[in-house]
Amino acid sequence: MLAGALALGVGTYVLTTPDDGGGGDDPPSDAAVSIAGVAERGDPAPDVRAPGLDGDPVRLSELRGEPVVINFWASWCHPCRREFPVLREIYEDGTAVIGVVFDDIASDAEAFADEMDATWPMAIDEDGAIGRAYGVRGLPQTFFVGSDGTIQDRLYRFTSEEELRERARALE
Repeated sequence: MLAGALALGVGTYVLTTPDDGGGGDDPPSDAAVSIAGVAERGDPAPDVRAPGLDGDPVRLSELRGEPVVINFWASWCHPCRREFPVLREIYEDGTAVIGVVFDDIASDAEAFADEMDATWPMAIDEDGAIGRAYGVRGLPQTFFVGSDGTIQDRLYRFTSEEELRERARALE
């Protein structure tokens, strides 16, 4: 009886204890979010090919040769709302930005983008295929793609305005 209770307790601890080595506020480690078949740092960025909120197609491949910030967002995501002014600043400073509307209603996303004066291309991930290719499981997530087309960095959540700016500036 005691052995059964002990086994149950150990099993519960193993199943409920995070294995990413971080606390609740720490971003997940690469190992904790790594998914087989999903692009990671150093890998070629999967092409973003989707209809845009404005009706024009959005394609990452058209921006090869220049650094690109790819931001997955939704209108209902409060941290996403905090990122938009910084993304607008990055875009206006000359870095290419692609927004990917993920798990949202297109009309809500369009209204939010208009409200935030977001003028960079916004792809609609209608079936979630773009998010799956990038391993997106929560919002916001931002990828920093170098001019060579590889993923140089990734933010799993919004941490601070300055960190977002710094990572965008570090792109080559």
